[in-house]
Amino acid sequence: MKVLNLKRVLFIVALLCTTSVIAAEKGFAIFIDKVSYKEAKAEVDAYAQSIEKQGLKTYVVEDVWYNPDSIKAQIKSLATQKDAPIEGMVFIGDIPVPMLFDAQHFASGFKPKQSMKRMERSSCPSDRFYDDLDLEFEFIAQDEKKPNLFYYTLPATSTQVCSPELYSGRIKTCDKGDKTKYDRLKAYLKKVVAQKEKNETLSQIFYFAGHGYNSESILARMDEKIAYREHFPWLQRQANGIVFMDHLDDEFSKFPLMCQMQRKDLSLAILHHHGYPDEEYLNGFPLPKNATDELKSANRFFRSKIRKAVEGGEDPDAARERWAKKYDIPLHWLDSIFTRTSILEDSLYNDKLDLHITDLGKYQPNAKVVFLDACFNGAFNHDAYMAEEYIFEEGECVVTIANSVNSLQDKWCDRHVGMLGYGLRVGNMVKYNPYLGAHIYGDPTFAFAPGEEISFDVNEAIYKNNKFWKKQLKNAPVAIKCFAMEMLVKNKGITSEELLEVFKTSPENTVRLVVFMMLTTFKDDNFVEAITLALNDSYEIVQRFGAIYAGKCGDERIIPALVSAFSRIANGSRVDFQLRGAVEMFPHEKVVAEFIKQDPCKNYYDKEKQVARIMASFDRYNNTLLENELDLPEATIKEKTNMVRNFRNKNLHTVTDKLIQMFQEESDEDFRFTIIEAFGWFNYSYKRNELATFCEQVWASDAYSDKIRNEALKTAKRLRGI
Repeated sequence: MKVLNLKRVLFIVALLCTTSVIAAEKGFAIFIDKVSYKEAKAEVDAYAQSIEKQGLKTYVVEDVWYNPDSIKAQIKSLATQKDAPIEGMVFIGDIPVPMLFDAQHFASGFKPKQSMKRMERSSCPSDRFYDDLDLEFEFIAQDEKKPNLFYYTLPATSTQVCSPELYSGRIKTCDKGDKTKYDRLKAYLKKVVAQKEKNETLSQIFYFAGHGYNSESILARMDEKIAYREHFPWLQRQANGIVFMDHLDDEFSKFPLMCQMQRKDLSLAILHHHGYPDEEYLNGFPLPKNATDELKSANRFFRSKIRKAVEGGEDPDAARERWAKKYDIPLHWLDSIFTRTSILEDSLYNDKLDLHITDLGKYQPNAKVVFLDACFNGAFNHDAYMAEEYIFEEGECVVTIANSVNSLQDKWCDRHVGMLGYGLRVGNMVKYNPYLGAHIYGDPTFAFAPGEEISFDVNEAIYKNNKFWKKQLKNAPVAIKCFAMEMLVKNKGITSEELLEVFKTSPENTVRLVVFMMLTTFKDDNFVEAITLALNDSYEIVQRFGAIYAGKCGDERIIPALVSAFSRIANGSRVDFQLRGAVEMFPHEKVVAEFIKQDPCKNYYDKEKQVARIMASFDRYNNTLLENELDLPEATIKEKTNMVRNFRNKNLHTVTDKLIQMFQEESDEDFRFTIIEAFGWFNYSYKRNELATFCEQVWASDAYSDKIRNEALKTAKRLRGI
């Protein structure tokens, strides 16, 4: 391969730089394939100049290697050079896509069984390969059908902590209609330059809750508005600066959502829903409002189920008779299921429930920055995907933040979003929320003008010392206080004791949220105490994360607070969901004993009913039921392997000793590997240190295969946080 000629790159930079930029302390790299640069050179150069106006020295680098390792080598060189090292980069056009194996612990919800027979489906497209310089990857193969995809594995020799030094973005599209991908690229670059020239403040927010998301918790969405009011205090003025819409507001929420998104004054949109590469799932079947609706809904349900049964090979008449008998309905209700008219009507109805990639074009989003808080909307291993269509249409959207794989609902998707209101570049925000599959699509240097006057540039402040950030904890706006916490923890400028005190005393919801999440990195006694406090916090998402980390931690000192929270009425549906999962991770008999001791229902109007309900839940979410499954004599090794794999999601702390024993007694390689791999997900467990010690012993022993030993080393690093 041809080695990068840095003289040539610097020559390109020299052509682009202005006198004021030569003194810039930080740089930014634009990686672009040769054809895209040839086709859109004028637009790329104008885009580079718009970045230079932000104070970043620009490096335009043509990809002449077409190899991720060579590109990463150039990124490291540009990031570590003495003069104007880059703080981030963008990949324009056909820049190779790393597809990562063995890094699922960096994702929020991506945990499929990996397979070399299903490489694309079981690996994660991720630019953490490029922007986290400490991560080391080993090459596996280049995809034969999609040569732009390169498969890598994260070996045990690499660090097992994801903490990008840089930020990155993707500007990647495909041909559409009569426009080539180069036509669309040029149009986008012109658009983003024009938007930067406007230098608008963040003045209008829209957020949306889709079907089935976060258990459709109204409390979660109510408290989300509180967060935006704290992050963007200027939006509390006369203008309706924060608009919320729920999917239940309309039979087909797709159309009012598109109307909101096409508002010219819209700055930021956060869309919570489920998704796929080419769809945003907005609605379920609407709730019936009268008897006519009930009948229509029932008929639609039966048509769907019976057609699916027939597609699976069942005889149509047999399927009709089975469903009619099951629900005791007249058979003639099911006469029209396979008529052309009913099939067409149902197809048109279903199309209205969701937003499809084919809607983009007619639908032109104008929100400048859009969070697609959904699975797969940012799957850039495909030619076409929702996130890229948002920015490449004629609307004013220039940045989307989306997930390339499936994603947990209960995650902090908009961490430090308030900093966008003070001029933070989008890339600098997303860098501090580095999930494996979370990416920026469009220009990562895009920034709003500050909505309120502050005495410093937030992008330059990132590199300031702890003294500066400690000062911000006093009287700074909430968003900056939150960011200060992040900076101080990152730079070891604050103790867990100090954080806990802020958590106990701060009246600001989002500050408490940030502090709690910072305490999760310490994993000490203050972390345990914070969990007990979080379970009783007044802010829904703090309660929710308190329940999540209670289950992940498993320390029995949490049981009293957990039982108290579990017994409380009106927690909110999503908090209740996480509390049920947490209770299952603690010894059943101790949970029940604590409930009897507290007698939390003693003053309830219907005490007996509530006690029976809660005890039934304790019985249902009984940790011993999970443990006993491993002891079933009829269970095969394959079945036990699948059971152990579930402990990645359910950190059952009481079963770890048994798993260690089974590891030592069983000789099956896959079973042993699965046990060691599952231990890696216990990184918040009160047993993590003893598990790490066990894995280190396995690593040091010659009694096990290299495969087992390497996985043991990787797990030990994950448990130790290195």
